[in-house]
Amino acid sequence: MTATLAERATTSVRQRMDRVREAPGVTILTLCCLAAYLVHALYAQYRYRTTGYDLGIFDQAMRAYAHFQAPMVPLKGPGYNVLGDHFHPIIAIIAPLYWIWDSPNVLIIVQAVLTAATVPVVYRFTRRRTGPRMSLLITAAFALGWPIQALIDFDFHEVAFATPLLALAIDALDRRDDRKLLLWSVLLLFVREDMGIVVVLLAVLRLLQRRRPYWRALALAAGGLVAYVLTTALIIPHFARGHGFAYGGQFDALGKNLPDALWNVVAHPWHAVKLFFTPSIKSQTLAYLTLPFALLFLRSPYAILALPLIAERFFNSRSNLWQPHFHYNALPWLVLAMATVDGAAKLGLFRPTVGARRARIAFAAWLVAVPVLLPFYRVTSHPFAWQQMRNTRGIGSQAALSAARAVVARLPHNTCIEADNKLVPHLTAHDYVTLPLTQRWTADFLALDLGSPDIGGNPPSPKPGPILTEAEQHGYTVIFRQDKFVLLQSPKYIGPSRECHPLGKGKAG
Repeated sequence: MTATLAERATTSVRQRMDRVREAPGVTILTLCCLAAYLVHALYAQYRYRTTGYDLGIFDQAMRAYAHFQAPMVPLKGPGYNVLGDHFHPIIAIIAPLYWIWDSPNVLIIVQAVLTAATVPVVYRFTRRRTGPRMSLLITAAFALGWPIQALIDFDFHEVAFATPLLALAIDALDRRDDRKLLLWSVLLLFVREDMGIVVVLLAVLRLLQRRRPYWRALALAAGGLVAYVLTTALIIPHFARGHGFAYGGQFDALGKNLPDALWNVVAHPWHAVKLFFTPSIKSQTLAYLTLPFALLFLRSPYAILALPLIAERFFNSRSNLWQPHFHYNALPWLVLAMATVDGAAKLGLFRPTVGARRARIAFAAWLVAVPVLLPFYRVTSHPFAWQQMRNTRGIGSQAALSAARAVVARLPHNTCIEADNKLVPHLTAHDYVTLPLTQRWTADFLALDLGSPDIGGNPPSPKPGPILTEAEQHGYTVIFRQDKFVLLQSPKYIGPSRECHPLGKGKAG
């Protein structure tokens, strides 16, 4: 017994010494990733490459939370409570930071920090299976891969909270730590309503470990299912304008609502399979997600966690969800990265043999060449690299940037404004702001980018040219024009008002 205790103590000391020696590597990687995320995202805001959808939306919600008010978001419509869109109360914990700095930059920084916080978790998970150098390489491939680039590039989204929490939940499951698994799973339920299904699958994986007591896994599954039903059937409809769950009825090709869609998947599996892979953009996105990991994740049960995250998009009728763009791919990427590590270990890739060493070298070369560099290879519907996505929908020239800044500088505080999507994040801190055609011609000012294909927001969005014509018909007059930006003033404008405070209800509210 004494010898056993001594051996355990010695092993524990050695493990701690190893962690101390390895700490600089993962710390440097984490800090480098954080620096890259912050520089890119804050520079995007500085260059007017961020947008009202979604940075402006979350900024309005966060400002309301910071003032202990319901998260009303004028950008989604007058009197729109954002909890009627998605269930993400966890974002309210950012609100105290707004007491220190009242700026959308807070959200940008928080997202960068949350994403960077995932790096040491992925490293710890990987390090249990392989050496420090290979662990750092795999973690770097995850942290700099194209879905993480897209997440950082897309302003702010609640999925930023899910990234470290899901990584921690998978890590706790892998370490067979039920307390931590329960903690991270419960927190996931406050990130978004669909996390309830992910928690159910975490419980299934816990059952597959065949560890007692089984009731913990069953309780976790029940909690995830109940949370999903409560949020989609009661909480979101309560706050929604139409008193329904809007995203539950977007599976047109499968059924009129989510239960109907699920039944048709079971009843007509081949139709579901065909729908999952067509049109071809879905297959391309799936290839971009899976091929960078050489399909090694197929050997790991953890891979099933990615299935609902992908299925809810590919079965959805909104085509923008099928693309390899924006933030949608970050969580599947995380799951597949961790599943790849587990799958590679199960296939013997990390064994101390000559064959395994050669396989590791090939895999390392693949990780460097594909996940990180893929966005820079230009083909149709490819993932965008850091700057390329901004160039497709942001302000591209210095003249346009100067014009945009000049428009913002001319707009008074506490006024009701309808503005182009790119201008919104620079106005929400001091005005009541919406996209054009929202305030029913009661807005004090209208700011348009005539060089933009549309005004932004959810597609299909109106074009700025016809809006300018209609505004002039309602008596709006051009008071400033520079480059392709134009600023119009309402004939009824008499000065700032309380109605047009950032937390006001607007004149049309």
